[in-house]
Amino acid sequence: FPLPMNDASGPDGGPAPQVHPKFFYAPIVVFTYDYDKDELDVFGIQLERTDDARVYTKNTCGENEWLAVKCQVIAADSNMHEWVSHLGNTHLTMEPHIIAIYNTLRQARHPLYTFLRQTTRDTLLLNWGARLSLASFEPKAFGDYQSSAGVGQFMQLIEKMWSRYSFFEKTCLPNELVSQGFTEDVQIPAYLYREDGMKLWNAIGGFATDFVDEVFDSDEAVASDEVVQEWAKETTDPDKGDVKGFPTSFEDKETVAKVLQTIMWMTSGLHAAVNFPQYEEYGYVPHKPLHLCADFSTMPEDDAEIREWMFENMFPHINTDDDWLRESANTLVTDEHAAIDSLAMVRLLTTPSRNCLDNLSDRFEKIGTEAYDKFLKNLNVISEEIEARNDEAEKANKAPYNYLNPSNVPSSIDI
Repeated sequence: FPLPMNDASGPDGGPAPQVHPKFFYAPIVVFTYDYDKDELDVFGIQLERTDDARVYTKNTCGENEWLAVKCQVIAADSNMHEWVSHLGNTHLTMEPHIIAIYNTLRQARHPLYTFLRQTTRDTLLLNWGARLSLASFEPKAFGDYQSSAGVGQFMQLIEKMWSRYSFFEKTCLPNELVSQGFTEDVQIPAYLYREDGMKLWNAIGGFATDFVDEVFDSDEAVASDEVVQEWAKETTDPDKGDVKGFPTSFEDKETVAKVLQTIMWMTSGLHAAVNFPQYEEYGYVPHKPLHLCADFSTMPEDDAEIREWMFENMFPHINTDDDWLRESANTLVTDEHAAIDSLAMVRLLTTPSRNCLDNLSDRFEKIGTEAYDKFLKNLNVISEEIEARNDEAEKANKAPYNYLNPSNVPSSIDI
């Protein structure tokens, strides 16, 4: 730390030389909470994990130095968000579920597939495309020149996440919040992901319960259903799905409903929350860069010179030459144009879906009709509450939070 991240090794086994090295700190940040103002503030930042590492505060830094320190934190957070929380914890985590669902419930035309089909649409195709672009192992790979971590390293981070993964613990929203210390009694300003997320989570849970009640008339019917048992077996088999924490068998309706709820939450609310803020967060590249081109070893000592140094040396490069834009319209190129490619990427990834949670009536015409109608009414109430709150926020000159409005939340990871 700081680490110039790359995939290759040099002849001595160490890092290979890089033409355009990128730097990736592993910062520790301490926040303070002002109960009177109901605000969080940054108390201190430590960028390096050594005993003698400097702790930066806004009272011990110049204005521009403090800005540079916070940019390093944001860049680290961007890498963890984009590759681990987004790609790893939603797109790739859903893959074994989709394959197990297809191989069992879909093949047998089981009624549960009507529910789960809505969660599987287009995801494998998108992930295949990501492996050929964002996460490809090849020269000039997008993930290498766009992010400080690089493809090899962010795949290792995803692998570490997956080694600690447990289905209900990590994907069930209430359990996820508790694991991070955000129980319902923890006061934190404007934690709208928790507020809106729990409303959506509970609505999905009611829908899943009603749907399961229509499919099974008793726990015994669940336990004796060979297709459902095969689904559990394929999902958890170490040589197949290998999803830790997923039930190895189903004995009752409650467990089936909880699984349906958790899967639909992952593909809808969870993915929407990590995916759709990307354009607003990353669209102005210096606000949330995916990589930085310099560490603090070359930063000027004079605080007045730091801001210009940041834009010239630290932030992703930009080239708006019209000839280059025409020549590279269908290709990913080099660091020189990283800022433009980053902007294009997040714009593409936040394309609205046509298959949102409140637009699925035609998918439940033969089974689950009443369950979905009830679900839709609950979704409409949630939408109205979110829109009313956002109207008040805008009047108070505060940012609206609309990412978990059901009319904006796809039922599957389809973008």
